[in-house]
Amino acid sequence: MTKKRHHEQPTLKLSKHAESKIEKQTRTQRIIVIASAVFLGVVALVIGIGLYVDRIAPRNEPVLRVNYRTFTLGYYTDLLKVYSQGMDPTQVASIADPAITQMVRAEIVRQAAPGEGVIITSAEIKDEIKRVEAKDNRVMRDLAESVLATAGLTQKFKDALPAEMEQVRFEIMLVESRSVATEVETAIATGASLVDLSAQYSAAADIPVANDWVPYEVLANKDVAAALRTLEPGKGAVISDAAAAKNLGYWLIEVIDRDDAGAIKPRAMLTGSLEDALRAKERLKTEDFAKVAEQYSQIYAMTENAEFDWVTPDDIVTEAFNAAAFALELNVVSEPILEREIQTTGAYWVVRLLERGSRAPYDNIAQALASTAFDTWYSEVSKTAVVETLLTNAQKKWALERIA
Repeated sequence: MTKKRHHEQPTLKLSKHAESKIEKQTRTQRIIVIASAVFLGVVALVIGIGLYVDRIAPRNEPVLRVNYRTFTLGYYTDLLKVYSQGMDPTQVASIADPAITQMVRAEIVRQAAPGEGVIITSAEIKDEIKRVEAKDNRVMRDLAESVLATAGLTQKFKDALPAEMEQVRFEIMLVESRSVATEVETAIATGASLVDLSAQYSAAADIPVANDWVPYEVLANKDVAAALRTLEPGKGAVISDAAAAKNLGYWLIEVIDRDDAGAIKPRAMLTGSLEDALRAKERLKTEDFAKVAEQYSQIYAMTENAEFDWVTPDDIVTEAFNAAAFALELNVVSEPILEREIQTTGAYWVVRLLERGSRAPYDNIAQALASTAFDTWYSEVSKTAVVETLLTNAQKKWALERIA
């Protein structure tokens, strides 16, 4: 029997030259792949470094230190995002500096509150964040804690108020000058009340005349408070207040030139009272307008030697000013013109004590006293705080760009 012969498959035998060529092509492809990978890696690294340098690294830069705590640019940026919600984008830059001030205040309150026995728990912070429907992040946790600490401290000061304190019922009115105050005093002596006289004499109609049971401590003007401590019921006093703002003034106007189109070149002063306006007008008989205005005018710094730019009939300075100025003859000083659109400062308080007694404060008064006590407390603790503001203009710009 004849055996089957196994035929071997023929093999392709490459020449040395072909093998060398294939190996060279393989090495070239491998080099290309490696080079491409390295290139892409370098690109990714460069992009990553760029993002880190531009967006990540600055967030870790310090902008503020309050005692033992350091705040970063990232924190500051996140806080600006919270404060700027709902704001006109063009107005966001206006809160850049106040935000740092608020960061300082909030952190001092947070750090000092436990020393007064006011400790805010994590649960309370979470509940507050939930109540205001905000995101739970580090900025909102700090803000919530400072709000709760402030409320807790204020309540503590409110609880510490005495059950009763000396209080007064009184009438008060702001008038423009000492001569008007004298007229009011004369009317009071004949039995009139300040409430009855306010329509005629008050220089600040928005200030309530009748005040019902108020402690001395909440009165803004300390001289008024001092007077009320010593007055007998039914008696009054007059107190000068150079800083008091009132809704009136008096113009003295002189038109020094007029053109064919009806425009005028005026000079003017705005005095704080009719009394001052009459004194100034008398001096103008013999003295230079600019010199007198420098002493009496409350808008002198806004003009050049009391002179205005040219004013046309379409230019409204105020209704009272325009009505008088365009009717004046050249080089004739007007009579005093009452002005109600511009505030002036300097006035007199006329005050009359109605009743004095010891009683429990109303709740709104107690709250005002507690708020005052909190402000006093904060003023004291902030004196010992170590605050270092590191925020630069470049950092501020970086933060504002991130929330634009």
